[in-house]
Amino acid sequence: MRFPWKPWMRAPLLVGMAAACATAGEPTDPGGPGGGGGVPLYDIFTVAVENTTTYSNPFDFTVIELRATFTAPSGRRVEFFGFYDGGSTWRLRFMPDETGTWSYAYRWTDGTAGGEGSFQVTDTGLPGPLRVASDNPWYFMNARGEPFHARPYGMHHYMIRTSSHRLASELTGFTQALRREVVDRGYNVVLWPDMGDRLRRGASAADEQGGGGPLTDSWWADDTNTRTFSLSAFRANEEALLFARQHGVYVLTFAGMIDQGSHYAFTDFRVFLRYFVARMAPFYNYFGWSPTWEWMDIWTPADVQQIQQYVHDIDPWKRLLTAHDNSHSTFTGWLGFSMRQAPSRTVFQGNSRRAGQQQIADPNGSGGIGNPFIDRPIIGSEDIWESPIADQFTYPWSMPRTGDEAVRAAWGIHMAGVIPLYDEWSKWSPGSGGDGEGEPHVRRMFDFLHGRTRYRQYVQLNSLVSAAERQVASGVSGEEYLVYDEDGGEIALDLRGAPGSRTFSVLWLDPKTGAERGGGTVSGGAVRTLTSPFGGGDVVLLLRRT
Repeated sequence: MRFPWKPWMRAPLLVGMAAACATAGEPTDPGGPGGGGGVPLYDIFTVAVENTTTYSNPFDFTVIELRATFTAPSGRRVEFFGFYDGGSTWRLRFMPDETGTWSYAYRWTDGTAGGEGSFQVTDTGLPGPLRVASDNPWYFMNARGEPFHARPYGMHHYMIRTSSHRLASELTGFTQALRREVVDRGYNVVLWPDMGDRLRRGASAADEQGGGGPLTDSWWADDTNTRTFSLSAFRANEEALLFARQHGVYVLTFAGMIDQGSHYAFTDFRVFLRYFVARMAPFYNYFGWSPTWEWMDIWTPADVQQIQQYVHDIDPWKRLLTAHDNSHSTFTGWLGFSMRQAPSRTVFQGNSRRAGQQQIADPNGSGGIGNPFIDRPIIGSEDIWESPIADQFTYPWSMPRTGDEAVRAAWGIHMAGVIPLYDEWSKWSPGSGGDGEGEPHVRRMFDFLHGRTRYRQYVQLNSLVSAAERQVASGVSGEEYLVYDEDGGEIALDLRGAPGSRTFSVLWLDPKTGAERGGGTVSGGAVRTLTSPFGGGDVVLLLRRT
């Protein structure tokens, strides 16, 4: 269903008389000129400048915009733009991606006098933004070309369980939860509470199903003006982003740009998009921007293409973008990776790169992720939320409901080369079921796969084991084999593809206790039957060439 866009009100914002003055730094940003140490590579350079001219709407770049040219040490020129930050203050933010001396010059589009400056950039080891990996495009690497071993955790529904629903009010509690649930448990990607989404309407079931509600925390300043924005919402989100970045956590948006039940004309929406990019693009740990959740409910593929292509074009750093739960074959100009919704309760349900709920007609889709994105990273963003039998809106989900189901789903997803995202739904909605009992075991899975295997080289090898015996397999044929068995006992593994003279070490793992048992060696050249030392129950078998 499409909703009419809401006309914006031309309420004048008084910013004083014309003037421009550069100042340095920002309390929340570690970057900025001066300070002796310069700006770390991939960190945030910030300069605050003053403009006391009165504008009808300083948020709207079609009325007035602060523009800048940054010149890298190599001589490369980068055009970017600043943002209005209240009173007579405007800011320029920038993420330098070269070391050495950068210079910049800024000006306003109405001819108001600008200025110039320079800053030093040094390499302190920050990893920088994520990219599609060069060693295997199913995964990510950082800006230095180092493999990024993603361990995602979901917190996107945190804010709707709070009393105020406002990140500005709940910032302390949220960052404490972020430390406790994500940082202290070793996760490095978090599914973020989105400001443009449910927070805008309130948390009642009626609101979630598309009804009206009180304006809560949102990117927008009020519910009638699509071209003015909430400074408190942006600032709180930036504080939380900085906290995440300081602790090595990347932020993935569940939706993030617009209320899912609204539809704005692009001429209005792009005003928000430009402001959003000016403030948020310099955060290297903020990626995976998606226009909304279940975009197909309000937009056509052409609508999404127009929105995301615009964001891609104005972002100097070309961060990885996505579209919540549903890619489309036409998104080739900007889509960096896919998010999918493939609710999984067994090792089999998510054990496919093409799995998912395809909710629109796409000739290149195959019930989920389709061409041309099948060989890009896929995050199972709604695959293994450990949830109740019926959620708070009283309709059933097929998400994992017990720890056993979450463990099986996570292993099956990862063994298909999809990055699983675990979510303890009950952490934020107590009493509704799904008590997070699977979380330690999912964390153990990440530890084992990332630390003990060559998972980034794996392909699926399910034909080497028995689906009837509840088994899936992946690995590097002739080199390494990984098998998950849902009921334990014997595993007949076909090793005829490996020379008979080749031997493999045998390692068994109980995925629910972490217990490991060595099993000697086994040679290739035949179907080999191995028996779990743990008896019945789920078991993992790893064979590695000696």
